[in-house]
Amino acid sequence: MTEITFDGLRELIPQRGEKVHKGSFGTLLSVCGSARYRGAALLSSEAALRCGCGILRLASTERVCAAVASSLPEVTFLPQDEDECGAVCNFDCDGIFSEFKGITAILCGCGLTVSRSTSKAVNDIIRKSEVQLILDADALNCVAAHPWILTKAKMPPIITPHWGEFARLCGCDASDIEKNAERSALEFAEKYNCIVVLKSHFTLIAAPEGECFISNAGNAGLARGGSGDVLAGIIASFSVQGVGALNAAKLGVALHGAAADVCAKRCGMTAMLPHDIITDIRDLLNERNIKE
Repeated sequence: MTEITFDGLRELIPQRGEKVHKGSFGTLLSVCGSARYRGAALLSSEAALRCGCGILRLASTERVCAAVASSLPEVTFLPQDEDECGAVCNFDCDGIFSEFKGITAILCGCGLTVSRSTSKAVNDIIRKSEVQLILDADALNCVAAHPWILTKAKMPPIITPHWGEFARLCGCDASDIEKNAERSALEFAEKYNCIVVLKSHFTLIAAPEGECFISNAGNAGLARGGSGDVLAGIIASFSVQGVGALNAAKLGVALHGAAADVCAKRCGMTAMLPHDIITDIRDLLNERNIKE
C-alpha cells in the first residue's frame, strides 16, 4: 500500500493555458440534494467549481436549486419534480442525456435521500450513462441491496463511502471492515469493478487492478456532516477535467486532507466547518499558480 500526499500529486492539477474556454474543463452533471439536505448539493457544487470544473449542471428539486442559486450563481439548473420525501422524482435520464450531450462526468448521491424515486434514478444513471460516475452517500445506500449494479457502469465508477456505508454495501458490520480495511476495499473494488475511496480517520483508495493507496492527511475537524460532500465535489471536478478516475480520486483525497489540515490551524478542529475547507482548497490551488 502506497501513501499519497498532496505535494506528491500537485503535478496532476489541470493547467490553464491561454487558448481555453469553459468547455475545455468539462461539464459536470450533479444529481444531488433534497429538501432535508440542500446544503449537500451546495457544498459539493462549490467544491467542484473551486477545483476548476468548467460547467456544472445541477439536476435537483426546485427548493434545492433555489438554495444553491442563492450562493452559487455560476451553476446552471435542471429543476426536477419532488416526491413526498422532498427528493427528486420522475428523473428523465434519457431526456437529460439526449439534451445535454457535453456531460463529461456525473456526481450522484450527496444529500439525495433514499426513496423509490431516487433508487430508480440512481439505477438508471448507472446503467445508461456513458461517462465517469462518482457515487457518494445516498447513491450508495440506494444500491446497497444490489451492489452488482455497479458492474453495469460503462467504466469503473468512483465510490466514496464511509465505513458505515461501505459495510452496508458489503452486507456486513462496520467492525468487520475495521479488522482489515485494505483487504475489504481491494476485494470490493475487484469484485464490482469500481474505484473505492473508503473514508475514516485515514482514507484508502482501492482500484480494481489491485492497487491500493492511503492518505493520512486530515484531522478530527472533518468529523461532521458535509465533509464528504466537499470531497465528492473535488473528486468529481478533477474527473470532469480529464485527470483520469484513479488519479482524480488520489488527487481529490490528498487535496481534501491537506486543506483540512490547513483549516484546522486557521480555525481550530472544533470550530472549522466543511465550507471553511473550500477556502483552504482555493489557497492551496493558488499556491500552485503562484509557483508557476
